[in-house]
Amino acid sequence: MKNSKWSQSLRFAGMAVTVLLLTYFLVQVCNYLLVDDTETYTRITMHELYENEEDIDTLFLGSSHCLRAYNPELFTELTGKTSFNLGSTSQNYDTSYYLLREAVKYHDIKTVYLDMHYKFLFIDKKDRDLVQANIITDYMRPSLNKLEFLLNTSETKHYTNRLLPFRREWQKIADLPWIQEVWTKKQSDSYQNYDPVVVEQEYYAGKGFVFSEEELDAEAITWWENFTPVSEDMASQVTYTLSYIEKIVTFCQKNNIRLIFVTAPSFKQYLDAIGPYDQAYQYIKELAEKYEVPYLDFNLCKEEYLNLGEESFQDVDHLNGKGAMTLTTLLAQLDSGQERIDEYFNPWYDVKSAK
Repeated sequence: MKNSKWSQSLRFAGMAVTVLLLTYFLVQVCNYLLVDDTETYTRITMHELYENEEDIDTLFLGSSHCLRAYNPELFTELTGKTSFNLGSTSQNYDTSYYLLREAVKYHDIKTVYLDMHYKFLFIDKKDRDLVQANIITDYMRPSLNKLEFLLNTSETKHYTNRLLPFRREWQKIADLPWIQEVWTKKQSDSYQNYDPVVVEQEYYAGKGFVFSEEELDAEAITWWENFTPVSEDMASQVTYTLSYIEKIVTFCQKNNIRLIFVTAPSFKQYLDAIGPYDQAYQYIKELAEKYEVPYLDFNLCKEEYLNLGEESFQDVDHLNGKGAMTLTTLLAQLDSGQERIDEYFNPWYDVKSAK
């Protein structure tokens, strides 16, 4: 009798395992056929993070402002410190936190540069765009960190789309020409080998960095008055965001990681249009002082050290590849000389008044 029950239990367990394996296989097939990620930078970035044989010393975290501002290859060449850019489109601070935890699992991170663009500070949880989180979790390896990321950064109604990437494109299940096109692109050597992606005038340059050859034409912009003022952006809820910044600070302290807040520069005419910018700078500066973290806002950098014209920007708020090389060169000089910050930076944004 006991043997009979034991046999039934084994058969049941075997069936359960078989069902789980078949379900996993079907999910992977659906993801492969219905998710077109052939031009996604993040897929390659996460692959490099996991497969990088070099131990990463310095990590850059943040939104697209970070993604396009810090060239890790150049930083490593100038400092001798192996670096990696884990920036991603519209990355919020909850995503930065779980990415940091993921990176520390695989690398001995010693320094983190955290992008502190004010627009991403003042975002309420309910107003967040989960696409910025999905493009990371889609390529994270299975782990408790990934599960926590998925569950803690979305509401129950979003779990299906977050856990099952193909669910977001389910309406294309009957579009056979589209599925055939995705299949063909994914069979290419470039996709299989994680070759760099090229999208119009920008391309994936390695170690998470995206190099843009596009140059801003400021004279073509006739809508300066339509940009949202700093004061309006800063009127949003900040409690959720601050909770994750504190988690990042605490995590770095516990793991003996040097944390530095940075803000990549925007085009001066844009800052003047949305100003006064000092309101944003002062808020982040006080936050940095609270946590005893150095803060480098390159919008306040003195012109003799950083002078970026429109040829250094791809748009009003993002550097192009040329601008990133200039900024990265300066950051490399400051990396080991934090005591010289006052020499390089004005005390406030109004440069004329600061002189």
